[in-house]
Formats: sequence, structure tokens, C-alpha cells
Amino acid sequence: MNRLALLWAFGVTLATGLGAQQVLPAAAPSHSSGSPWPIHYGKWAAAALTITFTVLGAQEHEKSNSAYSDLLDLCRASDANCTLAPDGTYRDPGAEQLYQSSLSYDRRARVRLFAGQASLLLCASLFVADLRHHGDTPDNIPMHGMRVAIDPLRGKLGMRVTF
Repeated sequence: MNRLALLWAFGVTLATGLGAQQVLPAAAPSHSSGSPWPIHYGKWAAAALTITFTVLGAQEHEKSNSAYSDLLDLCRASDANCTLAPDGTYRDPGAEQLYQSSLSYDRRARVRLFAGQASLLLCASLFVADLRHHGDTPDNIPMHGMRVAIDPLRGKLGMRVTF
């Protein structure tokens, strides 16, 4: 009977945590970034848009170069293929089609590359905005150690050691 009571007391002790083992809500590490969710997740969406628009712009630029290269090959084959009409268009409809498709692909590439640059600017802005919501040190470092401060406007250099 003594052993059964001891086993029961040991089981109850294991089932309930001791007071020192309890995690206080204020001391629990925060896994969120501290930023509002549109900023925290929007920066990654903007980075994905930057990559997407840049790749699409590069593909359109390659199509434009290919159409213009085909036009040059047509012109090198015969000078008659590349004679211009008084209004500035090519007399040969195939040459005019290649020229217009080259211009069209070039315009599309320009728009997509501009959208990629705009989304890169948005991405950088959101990364900076996300940094503003963080403290200067992570939550999980209990000792801060040495801190160096530089103020170039006033020409000051400071150092603080914390124990």
C-alpha cells in the first residue's frame, strides 16, 4: 500500500507542472514580427512581384530582339524587302509585320520592367517599414553586452558596456 501511494504521488507531481516551470505570458517569446500583417506579408508579395515582372520583361525583350533580328535577316537577304514607302512604313508586308511586332514586344517589355522597378521600390519600403516595428535587439537575448554609438553630425563616438 505504501508503494502504491508513493507511485500515485509521483504521477500527480509529474502531471502538474511546478510553479517555477510555468511560463509567464509577458516573458514568453513573441514569434510575430510586431508589424501589421499587410506590412509583414506584403513585403514578400512585393518581392515576388519584382521577380515576376522582371522575368516577364526580360522575356518580352528577348521576343523583341528576335523579331528585329528576323527583320534584319530579311533586309540582308534582299534590299527590295526593306524599301520604305513615303509614309515611313515598309513596302513589304512581312517586313512591316516584323517591325510592328518588334515595337509591340518592346513596349510590353518596357511596361513590365517599369512595373518590376515600382514593385522593387514598394518592397524596399515595406522592408524598412517592417524594421521600424522591431526593437533594436531581439527578444531572446538577455544580456546586451557592449553597445557602440556613432553620431557623425556631432562628431561623437560613444561606447557603453552593460553587465
